[in-house]
Amino acid sequence: MENGIKSLYNLEEGHIILPSELIANAKLPNYEYVKFHSGLEGLTVECCCFLEDNTKVLFNYYFDENDRLLRLISDDFKNQEVLFDRKEEGEKLRNMLRNSQINVVSK
Repeated sequence: MENGIKSLYNLEEGHIILPSELIANAKLPNYEYVKFHSGLEGLTVECCCFLEDNTKVLFNYYFDENDRLLRLISDDFKNQEVLFDRKEEGEKLRNMLRNSQINVVSK
């Protein structure tokens, strides 16, 4: 239970990846570019790369004003997929903690 609470805290308050860490991707041979955009809610980083099967994919990282990753979305120009959503992941972890607490109490 204690590890779950620490995980929830790290998920809600921690940095999963920092925008500055994405700069290094621009040097990788399969990356076309890494662009940074400042917006009202925070920073957006768009990375364009080629997968092993030569599929071109955009990865959009959305950060808050404290540089915490809020969402990560991939787009292969056919499908978009949410790879990470801080709010949804926090809810999943909270529900898991609640359910494990209920199971412990009911035993």
